[in-house]
Amino acid sequence: MTDDCIQAGFSLIELMVALSIAAIIAAFAVPAYREHTLRAQLPEMSGGLQLSALRLEQYYQDHRSYRNGTECGITLPSSDRFLFSCSVPEDGQSFLLTATGRGGMESFAYTIDHQGQTRTTSLPVAWGEAPLECWVMKRGAIC
Repeated sequence: MTDDCIQAGFSLIELMVALSIAAIIAAFAVPAYREHTLRAQLPEMSGGLQLSALRLEQYYQDHRSYRNGTECGITLPSSDRFLFSCSVPEDGQSFLLTATGRGGMESFAYTIDHQGQTRTTSLPVAWGEAPLECWVMKRGAIC
């Protein structure tokens, strides 16, 4: 071989350094992305509960009860991420709306009542401890 023919490429050490840097970046980026996707789904819960509470108040104004015979006076929202439920006592003078997470959101549960009191009843362990007297919408948040 002559000096005119120079070998080009990366050494094993250079490749290992590049892979190590990529792994370190991924170690920070993946959890942050997961956190972001969880938080992006929570407005569906809060919007569904607030809209349902408003609709129940409108129903009450027309019927003087939150109850339609044996159940809640409105149709609840449907969602792939949250199961919405309504509890109305026999006298129909109060309600409790609940949103319980499904799928990747199963650790989340929130409520709102006829007085507008919001409550977080369940959270992922990394987000903190429930119950709390507010809707926790991000990790480490408190009322």
